[in-house]
Amino acid sequence: MNSGAIPLRDRQREQTRSEIVRVAFELFGTHGYEKVSVEMIAAKAGISRATFFNYFPQKELILREVASARAEKLKSIIGELLSANNAPTADGVLQAILKMAEENARITLRSKKLILETVFHNVSRGPMMAAREQAVEALTSIFARIQKAVHAHSKHAPGLIAEVVMSIFLATMLEWLMRDGLPRKWLVNTMRQRLQLVLEGTQ
Repeated sequence: MNSGAIPLRDRQREQTRSEIVRVAFELFGTHGYEKVSVEMIAAKAGISRATFFNYFPQKELILREVASARAEKLKSIIGELLSANNAPTADGVLQAILKMAEENARITLRSKKLILETVFHNVSRGPMMAAREQAVEALTSIFARIQKAVHAHSKHAPGLIAEVVMSIFLATMLEWLMRDGLPRKWLVNTMRQRLQLVLEGTQ
């Protein structure tokens, strides 16, 4: 037996935890945070109410997991671009980030205040900042490859472009969360316009 293998019980616990977060994430996006009860989450996840509270003593604690999941999703999307066989393009970067923005808009539309509070919670800050740094690092590699592929002699270093792109992404997300009454399409449309302004120079 591999001594480094994760025990079955621990794997099962992690799978259950992930399923609770996945289901809650889906329900929050569909119905809004306030309208989703613990009973709804437990029923959809196929667990008892008591089991739910073994993992999350309060429903609000799931939001921390949601914040971490969003950070991991961002890393995953950027990582896919980096590992793709085809040469990356500025448009590919734009479409990947817009995909993330559309998903975020759908999920956060009805629970902006709670998501905003979660983003700034001490528990969430560490994982999210780590994900940001990793995303910037991956984007830097992507923009370096883009410039090399098109023989571009940009006056802007790939790392600076990556920092600006990530700053626009995070600032636009923050604006979306802080402003009430914005239609769902605002986030994607605004993100597209702002990023295109930067990415035109990487073609």
